[in-house]
Amino acid sequence: MTIAVHIRFPDNATDPATNLHYQCFLLLAAGYPEHHFIFLFDKPYPTGLITEKNITALLLPPQVKNPLLQHYWYNFKIPRLLNRYHADHFISNGPVCSLRTNIPQAMILHDLSFLDKKNLYTAAETRYLKKYFKRFVLKASVIAVTNHYVRNILAGMYPQSIDKIQVIGYGLKTYPAPLQEEALQHIKEKYSAGKEYFQVFVTDASIENTVVILKAFSAFKKRQLSNMQLILLVSAAQKEGFIPGFENYKYRDEVKIIVPENEAQERAITAAAYAAIYLPVINVHEDKGLLALSNNVPLLTCDNDLCKSLYHEAALYSPADEKQVAERMMLLYKDENLRNNLLHAGRSIAVTYTWDHTAGKLGQSLLDTAVQTA
Repeated sequence: MTIAVHIRFPDNATDPATNLHYQCFLLLAAGYPEHHFIFLFDKPYPTGLITEKNITALLLPPQVKNPLLQHYWYNFKIPRLLNRYHADHFISNGPVCSLRTNIPQAMILHDLSFLDKKNLYTAAETRYLKKYFKRFVLKASVIAVTNHYVRNILAGMYPQSIDKIQVIGYGLKTYPAPLQEEALQHIKEKYSAGKEYFQVFVTDASIENTVVILKAFSAFKKRQLSNMQLILLVSAAQKEGFIPGFENYKYRDEVKIIVPENEAQERAITAAAYAAIYLPVINVHEDKGLLALSNNVPLLTCDNDLCKSLYHEAALYSPADEKQVAERMMLLYKDENLRNNLLHAGRSIAVTYTWDHTAGKLGQSLLDTAVQTA
């Protein structure tokens, strides 16, 4: 069987550790040496990515930079290539399909945020996906989703397609060893003068709730009179002026705004935190909350169906309201049993997020489809 898969590293990033398509199909190529895998890239890719002999890597320009190029790439470039290589299956990247081929296709979906009013897509991308998504769903032979929240939304929207929706899970980057207590204490001394701290993930999806968290931290400090610090992990693009009036914030000296230089620094700061806070306003899949769980850190996050489908009993949930967020922060600070229960549940959840499991579920879905269409 020949399987072609479109692999993209968004925003010019080429970190394969969190790329589902790359991780899963590299594992599948290693596990099924009798099958031929074609990795399709729409822009130059770094050398060293292809490690299995049964993988053919192809650069297929033009780079997909907008919906018009995407439509051309998927509906004109892809069908010709699939025919040339006698492909038996094609896996798209994102909530799209080729509408001009009859070869079985799979979509892999992390979320459906493009359907929401608030999303991280451009206006043109949103219009395109909303216009064609139903056709993509009906065209796909397999719709692999990373969580039950997306499955339930899709099943409600397109009940006729429920049998082809498969929950495959998601994988996390594995680390050689957990950070030891001495290393964690060194991180605290470096970033918070040796004091405990709440660590906040400030991303494009959660930046809107930063002021809510700062107000909650103020309420926490007034009631607890502790030396607890607050560390905001932000991107370089967000650092300048993203908090209105921060120069007048009463506890500004106890708030550190840090732009991680690399993934290792982000992981270290997260692992040393007393607790992590991640309050997205957009229903988008990000690794941040799972990063906390995988590093044995309790998580405070949004009280919504997407977060609950990812973290289950391993997180403390709150509406994005300063008083309620403050109450949860105080619970984490005062209730040792609650904190220990969250840590125990977090460890249990984190070990289920593996690329081996996700690749296995995805591979079985593709094989089942191949048998049905043979």
